[in-house]
Order: sequence, then C-alpha cells, then structure tokens
Amino acid sequence: MSVDLCVGDIVVDLVSGEAGILICRYLLTEGGPADPLALWAWNVYWIGKNIDPAARLQTWTEYGLTNIIKAGTFVQYKNK
Repeated sequence: MSVDLCVGDIVVDLVSGEAGILICRYLLTEGGPADPLALWAWNVYWIGKNIDPAARLQTWTEYGLTNIIKAGTFVQYKNK
C-alpha cells in the first residue's frame, strides 16, 4: 500500500474520532531533500471536541503518518 500525502489532505483518527488537516510539509534534516537520510515532517491541525486548543497544531513525521495510515488507525481523505 502506497501513501501519498499532500497539503489539504484530511486524516481521521479512528480511535479518538478526531480529524486533522495536513497544513505543510518541511524537511527536518539539513542534508537536503535528495539526502537518503532526509527526514520530512508535517504540521497537522486537529479538530475535535477532546483536543486542547493549545495542542491543535502538531508536528508528525511523514514516516509516522504513513505508517499509522497503513496500519488502519488513521484514514486518509485526499484533497484532490
């Protein structure tokens, strides 16, 4: 299963029922995007009645997001 994340995609946490929108993707490491050790991250803005307003914007590694989607804990809804 291939997971392609894009700005504007929505992820829904099936455990908590909360939804997040992918805001922006950025590089966490300094080797550049072609570096085989490049580590990418996403800012995700969460919506839900149990989300603390101060914790709505969270950083997730791309690796973590794709794995949790593949595992079926999060469901991804494409922006396009």
